[in-house]
Amino acid sequence: MRKLILAFAAMLLAVPAVAQVVVPPPPPGGALPHLEWFNAPADGDKGPAVGGRAYLRYRIATPIGVLASFDQVSRLNGPPSEASDVAADPLYGDTRLTIALSSFNILQLRPAAVQAVPVNATGQLIRFWTKPVANIEPRLDSYKIRLYSEGGPSSPGANYHEFNAAGLIREGQKDKEQRWGSFTVPVSAFTAVGSGANLSAVTWAMVTMQANNSAGLTIAIGNIEVVANGLTKAKMIISFDDQSPATISYAARALARYGFRAVLYVSPAIDTGRPGKLTAAMLKNLHDNLGWQIASQAWSTENNVGAGGIDVISGDQRTAEMAKLRNWQNAMGLSGGSTGSYFSNVGSTDMVAYPMFRQAFRSMRAYYFGEFSVIETYPWADPMRIRAMGAGEFQWGNNAAIYTTYWKNHVDRAIAQKGVGFLVFHDGLGGGLSNWRPAFDQLLAYLDANRASIDVVTVEDLETP
Repeated sequence: MRKLILAFAAMLLAVPAVAQVVVPPPPPGGALPHLEWFNAPADGDKGPAVGGRAYLRYRIATPIGVLASFDQVSRLNGPPSEASDVAADPLYGDTRLTIALSSFNILQLRPAAVQAVPVNATGQLIRFWTKPVANIEPRLDSYKIRLYSEGGPSSPGANYHEFNAAGLIREGQKDKEQRWGSFTVPVSAFTAVGSGANLSAVTWAMVTMQANNSAGLTIAIGNIEVVANGLTKAKMIISFDDQSPATISYAARALARYGFRAVLYVSPAIDTGRPGKLTAAMLKNLHDNLGWQIASQAWSTENNVGAGGIDVISGDQRTAEMAKLRNWQNAMGLSGGSTGSYFSNVGSTDMVAYPMFRQAFRSMRAYYFGEFSVIETYPWADPMRIRAMGAGEFQWGNNAAIYTTYWKNHVDRAIAQKGVGFLVFHDGLGGGLSNWRPAFDQLLAYLDANRASIDVVTVEDLETP
């Protein structure tokens, strides 16, 4: 046996050694090298350690008709000199259709062709795509979409339905160059001009746009489409930020009286277990026993700049920031974290931070100040910019009409448009604002009385029914 062992050892020593492969360390702040990652981008655009976009469906609705194909200058009827094909960040093909306005003139953008088969747009949604390049906010005065069922791009006629989307674009995309984004508007929000269009047989669409400043603005545009409304009944989402115990305790009890559930956006390293914030046990109770969705906000900071700020750390550090959050959710046994939320100083127009959110979440909620004339839709107009209305702690305070003027109107618009009402509370129900708790009770009673027209749901209920 000893001879056999010695012979085997000699055989092993005779085999040539395999050369060691040494992978150099990455440069500070750079993307980690990988033999199968041929074009690792500078922002560290890799999948996070836990959860993330690779495992989540990104819901982009398929249009049921394209009313205006805005992909190239050559497909415009009578293209204006302000339109050009720019070989940068195209939505379709290899160029983007870009408009540069430097006057107060009203510009008409008309497609070269019309829909061969008329589209029944009644009860549906109109989706349009834009990419801000420069000075959209505050210089875009109007961006009117016209729907036609007669005539053609060369001779439009005076009968159409119209909606001015400038407010949506300005609020949602601001001034600097950002990513492509889409918006949807219910056809019911369009106003008839002349005798209006036959909405059951729409064949084409026009865009008219105008600047309010001759210093100029630049915007890229995409198609005008009809998208099927995914809802036959309105939905209402009630959500909370900041983990304030007095507000959450009051809301949880009030919601439970009707069997309603809410969405809580959690920033664990900032809030959970801290003085005056929810404990881990409270989060588990909301999740396990009351059915609340525990969604995601920040992990360790809401700052964009300064020490450790989201915009100044490296791409890999941003990936790690969200991976820590998703790991914590899994360790806590909390589902619902695939829904994210922008936070105080890192909003939906922050393009430095955007890859981090895109990697980690299926959808992102954005906080809007003020009322909505057009409610959010489902499928989401843009899953990475879900429009939610702030309940009003920062804009309306202890307004005696907080329910009748703001919250009830929001619900009524959702019902009328068969859309998604979405309210975000902070600590308004904590007891410091005397009108808010009675108003919240009125809100829930009104939703209960209108169950035939609107459901109270979570984001998860919509995205993963």
